[in-house]
Amino acid sequence: MNVISRIFLVSLLVFSAISTYAQLPYLDKKANATRLMVDGKPFIMMGGELHNSTGSDKEALAQVWPALKAMHLNTVLAYAYWELIEPIEGKFNFELVDELIKGAEKENVKVALVWFGSWKSTASTYAPEWVKTNPKRFPRYTLADGKTLEILSPFSDENRQADAKAYAALMQHIKAVDTRHTVIVAQVENEPGCFENYRDFSPAALKAWQSQVPADMISYLKANKGKLFPALEKAWAEKGNKTNGTWEDIFGKSTDQGDYAYYPEELFMAYYYSRYINYVAAEGRKQLNLPTFCNGWLYNKKGFYPHATINPHVLDAYRAGGSALDFYSPNVYTIDYDELFQGYTTGGNTLFVPESLPIPAGGLYAIGAFNAIGFSPFGIDGPSLKSPENATNVRILTALNENIGQMTSLITDRYNSPTMRAVYINPKRNEHKIDIGDYHLTASTSGGMGGFSLDFGKSLEQVGKKKISFAQLSGNDAPPAPSAPAAQAPPAAPPSPFGGTPKPIGSAIIIQNAADEFYVIGYGVKLQFELKEGIAFNHLGFLSIDEGAFQNEKFIAKKRWNGDEQKASLPDNQLTVLKIRLYRN
Repeated sequence: MNVISRIFLVSLLVFSAISTYAQLPYLDKKANATRLMVDGKPFIMMGGELHNSTGSDKEALAQVWPALKAMHLNTVLAYAYWELIEPIEGKFNFELVDELIKGAEKENVKVALVWFGSWKSTASTYAPEWVKTNPKRFPRYTLADGKTLEILSPFSDENRQADAKAYAALMQHIKAVDTRHTVIVAQVENEPGCFENYRDFSPAALKAWQSQVPADMISYLKANKGKLFPALEKAWAEKGNKTNGTWEDIFGKSTDQGDYAYYPEELFMAYYYSRYINYVAAEGRKQLNLPTFCNGWLYNKKGFYPHATINPHVLDAYRAGGSALDFYSPNVYTIDYDELFQGYTTGGNTLFVPESLPIPAGGLYAIGAFNAIGFSPFGIDGPSLKSPENATNVRILTALNENIGQMTSLITDRYNSPTMRAVYINPKRNEHKIDIGDYHLTASTSGGMGGFSLDFGKSLEQVGKKKISFAQLSGNDAPPAPSAPAAQAPPAAPPSPFGGTPKPIGSAIIIQNAADEFYVIGYGVKLQFELKEGIAFNHLGFLSIDEGAFQNEKFIAKKRWNGDEQKASLPDNQLTVLKIRLYRN
């Protein structure tokens, strides 16, 4: 190669690298599934969220990076604080944000930046002093008795404009300094809502409540009729699917009856919170067009939750209120993943878990069954994750983060595809059945290390094609012990936000790589493979089971399971990655 050719090649490589970094992160939406694209490639945010005040202390922030690296996290959820960024109106200080970006870039970690602006956990504690001390200019959320709360009213243009100006200035600054796009997504506000009342009674709010439902809410209802959240569909239908009138005209009288108390008021507030947050987000996107979202405080069936926060029963109202936010997310302090994730994917909403208990099953199941673009336990920098009760979870999360990072394309290429499924075992469900390809899979708890379990198919027709579980035998001739019926499963213990995990619990992602070949990544489950009814075969068995790990999208085998260990049973105390090949004849 001559000198000119070498110079051309180097120039081409440099130009390619610059072009890649010049490309903003974006959401690639196709085939009813969404992929997050970062540096031109699909990206799954395997993250950790910091404690709320860590980002206000440079020394504390500096201590975060080794912990993130040790857990193989590729994303940190960290904060930008309105009160510290704009301590004096119109004068900005981005020193802490610069420190965050600099540290993350050095460690090759991406940032999901959380804007603590008007609301954090419902309250307006992160508003600057000049906002807090001037309630006449910046109106508060008002209760029916006239009492005001430390919550900025979402009906105030002054509140909205002040927040939006600060957030837009932040995005403008990040555009100038973050040339390598270390910041990949932005969360605008945090857990809006109110515990004390179902709606704001400020003068502007009263006027809106007594007015016609806005046209964009009506347009959304009409466009999504038949696909709305069931309670909303029902409420609207019971009033004759009206398209003109007040909130109570269209959704019924607001009372404490029904599945969702004061439902029209919650819809009303959710819509106006959305209009406010989407306006702030839109002003920021004019400066830097990053993917953007907001999160909600999880609905509690006992009623302890901030009313009108982002929960599935009001998600449609949030989606109707604007389009600057790309998706809405749950903060997950429960193990009822099926109900929760199904609710948050209503209407095609993209699932991302920005804050969660440190339970790896949540990440596995969200990604494998619901096409989640990321999973992030809360308090990744705190002592709770170093506690003995969380040691196993942290070890599994660490291995999960590392493996997901090495098999991202393999997973994202199968979003919303029948070739990727997931199973989830918990104290309420000791079996989970799925179909994938020609196979019917039954997942059950592995019982620690799990038992030897095979279905030999038609070769055991003489014993009624029963499954044999050798781990349950007390002697050579002892029959298998019957498994406990599902009705006898112990009730689920409520998980502590920062403590241990109820047992049994486990999850696995199953990817079909060929007709009789599967990758499995997970823990705490035993998988039973059976061919579907109607598929002819004489014998079904394992051709090979290899344990290994993924590197650059390829499975690297480390150990061959055979003999006493020829089983698809994943221990509950570590992440296991398998390549399973079956044969039938």
